[in-house]
Amino acid sequence: MSRNRHKRQRIDNGLTDLVSAVAIQGTGGSALSSYDTVAYANNYALVTLNRIILTYLYSGNGIFQTAIQLPIQDALAKGITIESGELEQSDIDDVMDWLEEHDAWQRIQDYWSWVRVYGGGALIINTDQDPTKPLNFRRLQGSPIELYDVDRWQLSTPDIQMHAMQDYESIENASILYLNGQQIDPSRVVIGTGKRAPSYIRRQLIGWGMSEAERMLRDLNNYLKTTDVLYEILDESKIDVYHIKDLANKLLTAGGSATVQKRIQLANQLKNYVNALIMDTEEVFEQKTMTFAGLSDVMRENRVGVASALRMPMTKLFGLSASGFSTGESDTDNYNEMVESEIRRPLRKSIRRVIEVAMANLWGRIPSFRFEYPPLKEVPALEQQQILESKSNLILSWYDRGLLGAEAIGEMAAKEEVLDADIAKRVNPNPVPPNGAESVQAPSTDSVNVYKKGVDSAKAQAETAAKIAGR
Repeated sequence: MSRNRHKRQRIDNGLTDLVSAVAIQGTGGSALSSYDTVAYANNYALVTLNRIILTYLYSGNGIFQTAIQLPIQDALAKGITIESGELEQSDIDDVMDWLEEHDAWQRIQDYWSWVRVYGGGALIINTDQDPTKPLNFRRLQGSPIELYDVDRWQLSTPDIQMHAMQDYESIENASILYLNGQQIDPSRVVIGTGKRAPSYIRRQLIGWGMSEAERMLRDLNNYLKTTDVLYEILDESKIDVYHIKDLANKLLTAGGSATVQKRIQLANQLKNYVNALIMDTEEVFEQKTMTFAGLSDVMRENRVGVASALRMPMTKLFGLSASGFSTGESDTDNYNEMVESEIRRPLRKSIRRVIEVAMANLWGRIPSFRFEYPPLKEVPALEQQQILESKSNLILSWYDRGLLGAEAIGEMAAKEEVLDADIAKRVNPNPVPPNGAESVQAPSTDSVNVYKKGVDSAKAQAETAAKIAGR
């Protein structure tokens, strides 16, 4: 029995067993074909749902704040142009003045900032009407109106649970909304949602979209980690090292720590003020410095990652100038395309709604209209002049050849902004040549005969074709 009690047990502790114990269960195939790395790198907890982190990230991180606000500011910096067949230019000017007086552009900019930060926001139209009832545009004329920007967390539906989303996928389709607990009719709310999420996680967002932080979180973490490490290295880039004989024993004696501390303080004072250091022959002093080779390359790659995630050039996001042989024009063109697709296009619906409110407040009705954004790209003055001259020469060539009359030419010149619209309306439909009517050369007899022969030939060919078709 004792022999069985002390029977040796076999223990497998080879390297192969150790590797198999800690190895990650793969998906088959080679490591490059496995999706374990991608799965490990994914974030399975949406930062969009964390209001506190997003709030302080936007408040205290300049890179994130620039990424949120700069595209919106560039998109709205030049305003809009309104066109309407029912309005005079003075009426359009009144609408533009209304937008400025009610600080509408700033409210739109702030509200869309919350859309990009939190994945959703809204613009509240506050009037003297009952907020729980639909907005009556006919009663808006002359009434006081204020615009407020709010984020998604200030708005809610009657039942904010996930099963409440069975009837609608977007918060824009909600029939009832609450603003900070106060019921408000959806007709008074201009809602904006962030980037649309895949269906698997859409219900977690309860009708809203995703924050811009989702797509830049990993690259932003790399950038922040690099800057933190760089700060620590700078803080410890130069270290003074004192070699004191029998230091351990001195620290164990009474008052030893104070004596050593005082000795080092005196040495530092002498070194700072007298630029000299007096030491015992058995003491040693040295300085250790750290190098920064390679850190600039790491920082640059992290900047590239953040800029790529946001589709913003580093010249805009970090304020860097174009390097090498690049003028930065291609970067600017790519950035302008991003602003057009991600900012201007989604904002069209909201801006139209605000303009409708302005018209109803001014006249009690909403005339038909359309609006356009000015081009983002700045054209040099010399190039603008060359473009106008080319348009003018082309338009005049059509008039010289008799393809268009003077009135049509005036309308086209106004549309292409070659002439002012008011001046184009006063174009003489039958202008007299500058040197008199006799300066216009009459067509020669030969050219008239050639023209008549061409017409007769065309008629003959048409008649022959008709006969063949009749057969």
